[in-house]
Amino acid sequence: MKSLLLIIFLISSIPTTNAYHKQLDSLLHVLDKAIQDKAIYAAKKESSIDSLKTRLHVSSDVKDQIAITKEICLHYIVFMTDSALLYTRKLEKYALQANDYEEYIDSELFRVRILKTMGLLKESVDILNTVDTLRISNDLKTFYLYTKMSVYNLLIKTSENNDEKKRYQTITSSLRNRLVSGEALSPMDYIYVNTERLIQQEKQYDQALRDLRDAYADLDPEEREAAILAYSIAKVYEEKGDTDKAIEYLARSAIADIKSGVKEYMSLRRLAAVLFEYGDVNRAYSYMKCSMQDAIFYNARLRTLESSEMFDFIDKAYQKKENQRQILLLTILVIIMVLLAFIFFTLIYVYKQKKRLSITKDELSRSNKLLMESNQSLSDSNILKEEYIGLYIGHFSDYLSKIEQFRLKAQKIAKTQGEQALLKFIDLSLDPKDNLEEFYKNFDETILRLFPNFVEEINKLLLEEERISFKTNNNLTPDLRIFALIRLGITDSIKIAYFLRYSVSTIYNYRTKMRNKAAGNRDEFEGLVMKIGIDKNLI
Repeated sequence: MKSLLLIIFLISSIPTTNAYHKQLDSLLHVLDKAIQDKAIYAAKKESSIDSLKTRLHVSSDVKDQIAITKEICLHYIVFMTDSALLYTRKLEKYALQANDYEEYIDSELFRVRILKTMGLLKESVDILNTVDTLRISNDLKTFYLYTKMSVYNLLIKTSENNDEKKRYQTITSSLRNRLVSGEALSPMDYIYVNTERLIQQEKQYDQALRDLRDAYADLDPEEREAAILAYSIAKVYEEKGDTDKAIEYLARSAIADIKSGVKEYMSLRRLAAVLFEYGDVNRAYSYMKCSMQDAIFYNARLRTLESSEMFDFIDKAYQKKENQRQILLLTILVIIMVLLAFIFFTLIYVYKQKKRLSITKDELSRSNKLLMESNQSLSDSNILKEEYIGLYIGHFSDYLSKIEQFRLKAQKIAKTQGEQALLKFIDLSLDPKDNLEEFYKNFDETILRLFPNFVEEINKLLLEEERISFKTNNNLTPDLRIFALIRLGITDSIKIAYFLRYSVSTIYNYRTKMRNKAAGNRDEFEGLVMKIGIDKNLI
């Protein structure tokens, strides 16, 4: 059941279309209608241009010809590059006829704007570098700086060399600052330049939005200037991550572009990419197709390249979606195979479990046998303890017999040989050295019988360089005897000193030295000594 639910979940996870905010639907329908009617808007544009051409044809005044040609250039610069270039040459010719350097530079700047949209940026820079800014008016100088800034902005976007990109950014920032602070920009141009500064240099998106939206509110939403402003607003919203608002203003910009009859724009192409990410494939295709057709009509290499790249992007996205479906089907197939494999291995597991139960029974039988052997070993250990208790009782009985023999012999010598002979007998019979050595020997043998690995276990608790080398004669060292008594539960230094016939200070020094040699925590050393042999000997 859980596996079935997982399969249903995977199928339902296929991306759906039209995932953008529903309130944008009506605005997008307006755009759809505008695209359907774009031929009508283009015809109106051409009609306006034809009227200007008629006026130019009948005009004989060179200044009037310059003014009309500028208007034609302004129309063609966003409509058809070939015609725009043709009329910039006419504008240049009229300027030379009038011997007017100002108008000549103006015609050159028009040509730069066209070359820029065609992607001919090097040629644009070359023309800009020929301009003598000392010979032109402040207004034209402002237009020159603005044009130059727009060219370097494109160089930043198209450059693949990081060093060049940084150099272009420096130039652009310098031009932008000059325009904002010192040049006589028109109110609308100031909005563009200043908001770009706020975004690019100061990251003040909210202030940039306020300025742009205030300016947009004063315009007819279907005119060309409104299209440019709306696109700028959309870019800020994208920077802020507000995709719904970005879509709204991209749509507003695209509507104004289409209804203005222009062929050079960016909003519709960008909107297609965003909507495709949202899953609205049909609209994305329609918008990108329109954008590509207009770019080809406009004959702008840069825009055509950008549109073709977006088409490539959409195609790749289609392939990605198809791959996702195939992966999903493959995943479902794999899940089914895994389920079958799970059932198969479960059956094998059940069989093996039954086999293991049989093996476990055998192991339990062996464990019981080992337990019986352990019990026997414990019994043997208890017998061993009884043996040592008997040994100590025997030693004690021997000492009592020796004392009795000593008493009888001493009485006899005292009666028959006198006081001097008795004293001599006592000195010879009660030599403390011989008795102490015999005591130590018996003690050592007893400890090593009770705890055969006592010395090895002590050494495990010591630093490697401090470990005790044990002789083969079974005689323990004084410090080993002290810790053997501690293992037996005698921890009082006074009692240990009395038992081993050492001074209390000697016992203290031995204990301190051994603790200082501990490999682990010195405060836990004696506690660990007291645990020696517990598991192995059950003591």
